[in-house]
Amino acid sequence: MELAFHTTDVFTNHPFGGAQVAVFPVADGLEPEQMQQIASEMNLSETLFVLSTDTPQQRRVRIFTPDREVDFAGHTVLAAGHVLGSIGAIPLQEGDTRLDLLHNFGPVEVHLTVSQSQSNFVQFTHTVHPVVDRFVPTDEELAAILSLERRAIGLDKFRPLLVSCDHPYLIVPLRSLDALQQARFNHGAWAESLAPSMLAQQILLFCRQTESSEANFHARLVGPQVGPHDDPPVGAALPAFAAYLAEQPSTRQGTYTFTVERGFDATRKSLLHAEMDKKPGKGLKLRVGGSVVSVTSGTLHLPG
Repeated sequence: MELAFHTTDVFTNHPFGGAQVAVFPVADGLEPEQMQQIASEMNLSETLFVLSTDTPQQRRVRIFTPDREVDFAGHTVLAAGHVLGSIGAIPLQEGDTRLDLLHNFGPVEVHLTVSQSQSNFVQFTHTVHPVVDRFVPTDEELAAILSLERRAIGLDKFRPLLVSCDHPYLIVPLRSLDALQQARFNHGAWAESLAPSMLAQQILLFCRQTESSEANFHARLVGPQVGPHDDPPVGAALPAFAAYLAEQPSTRQGTYTFTVERGFDATRKSLLHAEMDKKPGKGLKLRVGGSVVSVTSGTLHLPG
């Protein structure tokens, strides 16, 4: 069996930046075990498999890291929309084209901004019902977990919170970009704290200082399963971060836009453009978009 694949760089407008995603646009007939083997072979942060449905503007998707299946990752949604549009798998309409991607948890609405028959910006819409918990480790514990001084924790009126939108994240504000870069996860301090009991396996660090003038926040993920020098994509954590911002007392009802920077010019910078609607009793509606660049295409030869 021969399978066509494409690799993309997401949340960037130039190759070799942003988050790398592999997309298999025609994956019908593959078993989950085969998808996992392929994702391990591709060895990117995520590999996405597209399965057909009876509706032209709808596809089912499954997402795998090199070692497990995950339910959602924002950058994979944008990669899928871009690839399906660029290869002509879905008809593009000048201005705006809608595509629905069915994940394990339900549908995600995707919009492609089309100009001269090409997609140059992709955005997904997702409504979440976050659960927020203020019972988190003390600043002293967090400083030890992050190998930082106590004074590095906290930013203005922002305080650490545990936020879950399908997946829990411990969100920690830091005072400076230097502190965010210097943070190193301490496994011993983590084990001795109450953090493991919260079930969050990833800590989302953020600060207001950024390298790019376009960005409002710089973000970085650390945790027990993240390498000390890794800077993994933050697309999957963005719904939780938006819910964190919506939880702040200064955030009133209404629509807010913000841009999150991940990485640096020298290390695959991503720019995630987000818009959220905070309304009473309707969940949090989030729109996340960015540019996507095609990098490679090829064929994978699968035995059998």
